[in-house]
Amino acid sequence: MGREYISLPARLHTDKASGLDLITMSDTAHAERSTSGLNKSDLLRLVADIDAALPRVHRYAPATPILRLPSLDALINGQVMLKAECVQATGSFKIRGALNVMMQLSLGGADRVIAFSSGNHGIGVAYAAQCLGMTATIVVPHDAPVAKIERIRRLGGDIVSYDRLSEDREQVASALQDKSPAPLVKPYDDWQTIAGQGTCGAEVILQVPEGIDAAIICTGGGGLAAGIGTYLRSRSLKTRILTAEPNGWHDHHLSFQSGTRVRAPGDGAQWCDGLLALTPGKLTFSINQANQAEGLCVSNEHVATAMRTVWQCLGVRLEPSGAVALGALLSQPELFHGQRVLVTLTGGNVDERRFSECLTLAG
Repeated sequence: MGREYISLPARLHTDKASGLDLITMSDTAHAERSTSGLNKSDLLRLVADIDAALPRVHRYAPATPILRLPSLDALINGQVMLKAECVQATGSFKIRGALNVMMQLSLGGADRVIAFSSGNHGIGVAYAAQCLGMTATIVVPHDAPVAKIERIRRLGGDIVSYDRLSEDREQVASALQDKSPAPLVKPYDDWQTIAGQGTCGAEVILQVPEGIDAAIICTGGGGLAAGIGTYLRSRSLKTRILTAEPNGWHDHHLSFQSGTRVRAPGDGAQWCDGLLALTPGKLTFSINQANQAEGLCVSNEHVATAMRTVWQCLGVRLEPSGAVALGALLSQPELFHGQRVLVTLTGGNVDERRFSECLTLAG
């Protein structure tokens, strides 16, 4: 089956002032905004911070390609742009936020960080620490995929395990900070983390200058959707932003419907281990609301079919969490008829057993 790659133009528009020179809200201001909503100037400030983050991220994480499949274009009688974040050195988009935050911490004199993660953020933090000569302690659930735990260790990260059913990872990380103070690198609900993730959207604008009609984004805490959505809509308010979540873990879908943060049932399968956040982040939800985001829910079968499609047609391995956005497109192609659609392929850190199970389910 045919495929097409879109590379990034060599010249990047990165001559903006650095994020440290721009007006940036304090953590307290961010918390207040998260409940009262963001205004246009706040979103423009985030766009500026994304522009400032781009050269930081690209120093250690080159732009990822957009992949094309004629069969997907035919499915919607449009154009499907597959943003392959799974080919990052860390196997996921999480390296973007980690690098943006940690490069600024390093410049400020920090040589050690703490993070909590379901896996991919921990890999990103450990990789960034290795690049910057820092050390990293990562709080990870004991039942995280073996492939992710081993990758964190190979990158030099110190792992502290916890039980996600009986312990709170933020409290575990806070206790570690009390014992040995170090900055916390949050996985999504942090302004500079979101700015780092938003560099994915900045690349898309350069790669697809014709513009994007709709963007389907794999969503756990909401940071990637907030970053990409803000950047794309800064170029065109007609761009629709859609979060994609597995059934049973669809807190964004429920929250957008109610207009307030709602807890997911948490009763779905746990194949998408990177998307098991029960409630949207406060800051990320405020940004996604401001961008008029909508929510989509995806079945295990459609996630598995998405994984099989990308593997058979492109030779690219996706983890279930990284295939949810494509699963959403496959499950409801009629929503995107005749449009140019961005679909994020956000991660590829998957155990062989889980990958085989998904391909078997896809048939």
